[in-house]
Amino acid sequence: MWSTKINPADVPRPNKYVKNFKPMNKAQKIEATKLAIAECVFKKEQRHFLDFNFHNCTPFAQEFTELMCIMEELCPRSGLDFVKRIGSLQGESRSTYEQIVQALCELVIAKKFLDSYPVEQGFKLHWEPTENTKANPEFMIEGKDWRLLVEVKCPSLHDYDTKNQAAAYQVTARLPGVREIMMSVGGEEPALPLDNKVKDFLVSAEKKFSSFSDGVVPTYGLLVICWGERMFEAVTPLSNEACGLLKEPSYFEKNGAKVRFLRVSGVVVTQHQHFAQQMLAGHTPDHQKSCLHFGQYWEFNTPPNPVFLSNTYATRPLPKEFKDVLQTVNAGESLDPIANIMESVMWLHRPGMDQGME
Repeated sequence: MWSTKINPADVPRPNKYVKNFKPMNKAQKIEATKLAIAECVFKKEQRHFLDFNFHNCTPFAQEFTELMCIMEELCPRSGLDFVKRIGSLQGESRSTYEQIVQALCELVIAKKFLDSYPVEQGFKLHWEPTENTKANPEFMIEGKDWRLLVEVKCPSLHDYDTKNQAAAYQVTARLPGVREIMMSVGGEEPALPLDNKVKDFLVSAEKKFSSFSDGVVPTYGLLVICWGERMFEAVTPLSNEACGLLKEPSYFEKNGAKVRFLRVSGVVVTQHQHFAQQMLAGHTPDHQKSCLHFGQYWEFNTPPNPVFLSNTYATRPLPKEFKDVLQTVNAGESLDPIANIMESVMWLHRPGMDQGME
């Protein structure tokens, strides 16, 4: 597996994982993390999706190990608990694969904020923090005079993508009459939006963010949705002016009243689920400097920027500096239609050619 630069016997053996990294130097921390990974990933009956990477010390394995050490140093138990979580995802089922993709998306987003708000400048990382209840977002970055709660969601899109590939028409928002029009034009059932899944993400984020006090220290709540390539599938249900979940005419009601998400300061939609899948297949996208790098988007021939969606009813709208960290453009302003607001899509299927979009 990994080459050993120090004697493993000199490293505190994981006592259901190492309890204290403080007395260790950097080499010892990395070696202790490797031991924890080996214990979690390899000492199982089933194969693990990542065992090739860890066994061959690929660039991903090295970067993952170093990030776990950084997290453990900044927030004790976070790194090794994450290793334990990854190690528990054994087997070769699609659901297991999707959970690994979800976990990697969380790491990519967390790493971007850690790079942007380093501890050397007085910022703090809190992993899976709680305050007034047990409900917790993925992590919190704490500054001198603010707190940012971040919840990362990565939906299962396989069945949905399969249906989309077979459908010539796609409805992307809950607009009256559009489905019927498409059925009359195409003569078949169009692919319907995943708006309820997006709605559930908002409900979950609102519950978690609401458990944190927002008094003396301004506390912001950011929901990051890591989608596939077709970002419009998540952008449209949130920001369509006629029914968007973050807009005044939202389709989501409870007891006859529109449901508002007061503690969600804003939502960012990215393509990182797609990027993580590419990376696991051995093809790290060119705009990413490394396997767990967030990516550069303001350069020629790069994917569309992540999309920021403002929440009309947020008690604390997200400050611009957090949007800039994720290199976002506002909903409706992307130059790439795949990241814009759409009401419907007609897919063109041509034998021997890639599918197109109108």
